[in-house]
Amino acid sequence: MNANNAFLDLGVGIDALFGDSGNPNEYEIMVNLDDVEIEAQVREEFEDDENSLAELGRSLRLRQLQAIVIRPNRAGSDKPFLLVAGERRTRAARLEGLTQLRARVMDMTDEEAEDMQLAENIHRKNLTQIEEAKKIQRDLDRLGSVEAVLEKHHKSRAWLSKTLALLNLPEQAKRLVSENVSADIEVINTVKTIEKHDPEKAKELVDELKEKRGKVNARDKAAAVKDKVKPKKDKKGQKTIKEDQQAFFADAKKEDTETEITTNTEKETNSSVSLLLDIAYTSIFMRGENPKNILEAMSTDDIDLIDAWLRGFYDAGTNAKDAGRAALQCLRDDHFSSDGAGAFAFVSFMYGVDSEAKYSLLNIFGSIKP
Repeated sequence: MNANNAFLDLGVGIDALFGDSGNPNEYEIMVNLDDVEIEAQVREEFEDDENSLAELGRSLRLRQLQAIVIRPNRAGSDKPFLLVAGERRTRAARLEGLTQLRARVMDMTDEEAEDMQLAENIHRKNLTQIEEAKKIQRDLDRLGSVEAVLEKHHKSRAWLSKTLALLNLPEQAKRLVSENVSADIEVINTVKTIEKHDPEKAKELVDELKEKRGKVNARDKAAAVKDKVKPKKDKKGQKTIKEDQQAFFADAKKEDTETEITTNTEKETNSSVSLLLDIAYTSIFMRGENPKNILEAMSTDDIDLIDAWLRGFYDAGTNAKDAGRAALQCLRDDHFSSDGAGAFAFVSFMYGVDSEAKYSLLNIFGSIKP
């Protein structure tokens, strides 16, 4: 047997995961690695402290337990095969000096190939949340609606919102996920807040959480750092926040409302609205789609939800005695931003400030256009 080949152990590995279809067009071969083209895969992290490519390569030289999956390449390509699953094994084999691996050849579409990559990596718990989020975003772009993505993955709107939010994490918050420090959404969001006010403190926190992983309560540690770095608001500012939040969340009738007034139901509503508007922003600003078409593609329930949320900001702008101060407070409280749902909120508020502008959902969506 060629010394550069991984020894065979047929019948074990990825076949057990995906099953034997009995399709005569699916078969196994020993493939030359130089004949396999590798495109960008779902997975982006291939090695960490606990998963060495060199160690995997040495294991592959002794015995290959799992076949890589390849498919016939597209017409006109330089190489006959395209890799579907097994890039980590392929990288490790090359590092070890192997020239061939056992491969299962399967005929499939681009979408089927991407779905298999996701299933394989989630099955082995080696796919980071950020990589999964990128796959979900591609599904959203391809399928064109939130409902279609939720149906495909059998998940809730809250799950989709949290998953896609990972794509917009700053550096230190992203490290929590990519370096397997914490998958706790609460910890991730807390670090994100800390990083906004003090990037150095955020880095120190993530470094400490990584070093003491499993030995400290990450939520308590992050919350303590957040309390230290988040700017304190004076009493006058707290009153402004209270009044603004009452208007924004349609809760003005509660006379004794505290600063943190949002209920769990309101938070879930805000999460759904933010998700819908983030998607709309991407479609209008990034892809140049027609705002009217975006609105027409939404369900009546989604439009009603967005309309009620944005109208709250419009009313806040209309009723603001000091528009500049109110706008600054909204920026400090992360209600406004230059993109996503925060951009829609800002535009709605400014429409309210303009005494000659009438509230119109279509006009607000149109203002997002570059």
